[in-house]
Amino acid sequence: MNYFRLFNVPEEFKINKKLLSENFYKLQLKFHPDLFINDSELKRKIILEKSIEINKGYKTLKDFLSRAIYLLFLNGIKIKKESVLLQNNDFLIKYFSLNEELDNLQKNNFDKIQLNNFENKIKKKILNCKNMVEMEFEKKKYDKIIKLIAELSFFEKLQDNLKKAYNTYLRQIN
Repeated sequence: MNYFRLFNVPEEFKINKKLLSENFYKLQLKFHPDLFINDSELKRKIILEKSIEINKGYKTLKDFLSRAIYLLFLNGIKIKKESVLLQNNDFLIKYFSLNEELDNLQKNNFDKIQLNNFENKIKKKILNCKNMVEMEFEKKKYDKIIKLIAELSFFEKLQDNLKKAYNTYLRQIN
């Protein structure tokens, strides 16, 4: 099943999210399992599977990173979000210092200025990666996209780790 066809949107990286949402809700209205509660068990099972597929497709196309990985897949390139970063050692070595910076933030009880600077640095790196991914999809430079996906995954994971560490810190001081 091609999710772009399912939602009747062009098979391109830049996606009209409003159209995607509209078509998602139309499909949900047509295939929502609650609408088939009085039908046969077989039909309910088929509708449930269709509803699951619709939800999975919507989630995939709505999310920037998932959509990038899915579009690569449609172009014959299969990568796993979890392992793509491990194949980019040069990048990991280059940005290892960011993990150290996060550790220092924790040791310094999340100094507000340092925290703000670090958050902004990560947000800029994420935005830069996203812009580059969009540009490279337009050029169909899939090798570059794979590296950018790895970098984006790293920065988003670092951002999540920062949020978790900061929330843990806030719970401890309150």
